[in-house]
Amino acid sequence: MIWVLAIGKASYDAKLDLSMVARAFGASNITFVSGKSGDNKKLMKYCEAMDKKWGGKFGVSFADNWKEFISEKKNYLKVYLTRYGTPMKRHEYQINTYKNVLAIVSFTETIKQLYKSADFNISITTQPHTCTSSVAIFLHNFYKGRELAMHFENAAYKIEPEEHGVNVKRLR
Repeated sequence: MIWVLAIGKASYDAKLDLSMVARAFGASNITFVSGKSGDNKKLMKYCEAMDKKWGGKFGVSFADNWKEFISEKKNYLKVYLTRYGTPMKRHEYQINTYKNVLAIVSFTETIKQLYKSADFNISITTQPHTCTSSVAIFLHNFYKGRELAMHFENAAYKIEPEEHGVNVKRLR
């Protein structure tokens, strides 16, 4: 199970973008730590509607304190996705041996305390990039590309690939 933890203030659109990418690329849950937001319920409803329409069960939650949240995830490998860590390829084999992984990103800035509390500090690239791209690339590497053919249970719709055009099939 891959759980994404997103720390820091972000717009509704940035949170939605990160949620949709995490869901589509195979994460099972996402938790945001950013204080109170009027958009939290709206984000949860949107993700629930995505599950009803496209299948799967993606959990969205909110926490007040990232340190407490991380300490509660004792049986998770903690991976901090940043541009300052060691190259992902160096630890790929080790990380892929874990069943439960907590992928941590920060919307605002690098959090020095995470360097010590994370099991791995992974550099997605050494250039500035977004939390969403970090999660997408990490999940793509973790699943070795298998997430691109992932099946989502109880979907009402399914996209049928087309060479030229759009084909959305209604399943129920």
